[in-house]
Amino acid sequence: MRPGSHVLVAGVPRSGRTDLITALARVLDPDAARGAALSDLHQRPVLLDGADDAAPAVAGGDAVEGEAEAVAEVPAADAAGTEGAAGQDASGDNVDTREPASAVLQRVEAAQVEVTLTDLDPDVQQLLDGVLEPLEDSGCASEDPDASADASLCARLAYRLSYDEEAETLESVVYFPARSNPALGQYSRVPAATRRMLPVVTLDAGQPLQLRAGAGLRRILDERDAKAGAAAFDALAQAVAEAVAALSASPAVAEAVNAVLAVGGTGERIGDTPVTAEQVGFRTEDGSVAALLRTLRAALHLDAGGMLGLAQHGSTVSAVLSMAEAMLLATVPGAVVLADDFGDQLDAPATEHLAALLRARSGQVWLSTRRPEAARAFEPTEVIRLVRHGGVRSHHQLTRIMDRKALVAMRQWHTQLLAALTAPTVAITEGPHDVAVLSMVDRRRPPSSLPLSAHGIRLVASGTGGEGGISQIPRVASLARQLGFRVLAVIDRDKASAQTTDELTKIQAACDAVIRLPPGAIERAIADGLPLEALADASATLTEYGIPDPMVGQLTEAAVTNLCKVIHRQGLHEQFLEALYAQPNAPHPPVISTTLALLELAADPSYSGPQLIDVTAVSRPAGA
Repeated sequence: MRPGSHVLVAGVPRSGRTDLITALARVLDPDAARGAALSDLHQRPVLLDGADDAAPAVAGGDAVEGEAEAVAEVPAADAAGTEGAAGQDASGDNVDTREPASAVLQRVEAAQVEVTLTDLDPDVQQLLDGVLEPLEDSGCASEDPDASADASLCARLAYRLSYDEEAETLESVVYFPARSNPALGQYSRVPAATRRMLPVVTLDAGQPLQLRAGAGLRRILDERDAKAGAAAFDALAQAVAEAVAALSASPAVAEAVNAVLAVGGTGERIGDTPVTAEQVGFRTEDGSVAALLRTLRAALHLDAGGMLGLAQHGSTVSAVLSMAEAMLLATVPGAVVLADDFGDQLDAPATEHLAALLRARSGQVWLSTRRPEAARAFEPTEVIRLVRHGGVRSHHQLTRIMDRKALVAMRQWHTQLLAALTAPTVAITEGPHDVAVLSMVDRRRPPSSLPLSAHGIRLVASGTGGEGGISQIPRVASLARQLGFRVLAVIDRDKASAQTTDELTKIQAACDAVIRLPPGAIERAIADGLPLEALADASATLTEYGIPDPMVGQLTEAAVTNLCKVIHRQGLHEQFLEALYAQPNAPHPPVISTTLALLELAADPSYSGPQLIDVTAVSRPAGA
C-alpha cells in the first residue's frame, strides 16, 4: 500500500484490518513486538501425496498468494515432513499399499513487514542519517546508484519474525533493509530508542481517568508536571493514613476488633504479646502509594443522579473519555497515528467527530474501523477497503474521479455505500421503493429463512428520489466494484427497445449478476400470486392516507392494475405491504420471496449460473 495521505481501513471480517494496523505497529512501535505469537507465522494444512515426491497439495485454508499482500512480504515456505509415504510390500513387489492421504501443518519460515517512511522532517532525517535512500515517483525506495541527488529521501524499516524449531522460541528483529542482508542473517538493527523518537503514536483506548502507574491520565500528569503530581500523591497518602488511624481508634471499631480478638483467647495466641485493638490498623494492599492509586476509580457528577462511578454513566462516556486521553497523548507534531477498531464503543456523532479531529491534527492517521461514521470524516479516496474473495485477501481504493457523470454516482458513497462498508455484497435496485419492499418482506420471512444480512447482502438504491434510477445502476455498480464489493442488481423488466437493451448491456457489464423482475415493476411483483380478496382488503386501508380506494372492492385484474398505478404514484409500497401482512394468515408475496432467494443464490462467490436471472411470473391462485 502506498497511500498519499490519511488512511481509513475498513472491510469484511477476516480481511486483515487488525493485521494491517498490527503490522505497522510491529515495525514502528517498540512496545508492539511483545504481542508476537507463533500464530503470526502463516500456516496451512497440506496433504501428503504418497504416490510420489511432488509438492504437497493444499488441504484447506487460505491461499498464500495475496495474503496480507498490502504490507507484508512473506518468504516461501520450506515444507517439512512432506516426503512420499508410498512403499512396497514385505515381499518387495510393487504393490500399492498407501494409507489414505493425511495432512501435516506447513508453516512459513518467517513473517516480514516492510514500511517506507517519506516526507521526513529535518529532525527525523538527522536521526536516520546513514540509512536514507532516494525515493522513486512510485513511492518506493530507489536502488539505482545513479539516482538524482535532488530526489526526495526516504527510510525503510522492516520487521521479521521467525521460529527457531530447535530452541522452540520466536525471534523478532527490526532492521534497516538498506544496510542488512537477511539471506546471510546480517541485520542492521533499529535501536528501540530510535523508534521511540519517531513521530509515531499508537492509540490504545483503555479504562480512562486512572491515576495508577502507566495509565493514560498518569502519563499526561507526569508529562506536564511529574514533581507536582508526586507531591499530590504523597499528600493523599498522608491524609489517608491519618484518616485510617482515626478510624482504627474509633471506639466502635476498637470494640468490634477487641471482640474478635477475645474469642478463645485469640489475641493472646497470635502474637508474642497479647494483641488488642491498639495493635490493629488498616491500609490498602501493601500500604504503598501505588497500591492506593490502583484502588481509585473515577466518578462523575453529570446530572441529577449525583456523583456516580464512571461505569454507571454507560459505555459511551467511558469510550469518549478514553479516546480523549489517547488523543491528548498523541499530540506529537506531524505524527503518524495508528488505531485499531476505532469507534467500536462510541456513538455515531462522537465517532465521526473524533475521527475528524485525529485526521486534522495528525501528519498521517491510520484508523481501522467497523463504523461507517468514522469513514465520513475521510475523503472517499482515503478509504482502503479490504475484502476476502475465495480465501485470498485484497485491498481496494477509489481513484480520483474526473468524469462529470461518474461524480453523480459518487454521491451514493455517503448516502448508500457507506452503510454497506463491512458487507461483502451489495444488491443495487432502481430506487428506494424497491429497497423498502424487499427489506420489508425480508424482515417478515419466517425464522427458518435466513435474512439477506445472513448472506452478507446489503440492499442499495441507485436513485435516492421518488423515481427509479436504472440509468444510475452501472455507475453505482462500478463504484462498488472499485471498492471490492460483489455487486448484484435487481431491475424491472421493461418493454423491449433499443434503449432498454443498451441499459441492460451496461448493467450486466458492471455487475456480477442481474436479477430481473417480471413485467410490471416492483408494484406488480408485490401483487402477483396473491388472492384478489387479500389485495382488495389491503387496498381499502389506503383511504387512511387521503386517497380513494384504488380497487373499490372490485375483484378484477383491471382493478389490480389500477392499484399498482396508485401505489407507484403515491409511494405507498410499505403501507400497502403493512396492510397485507395485517391480515390473518397473510401470505408472503411469492415473486418478492423468489427474488430474495435468487439474491441469496447469486451472492455466493461460487455461483456459476447465468448472469441474467429472470424471475418467473406467478399465477394467481385458482378461484381467486
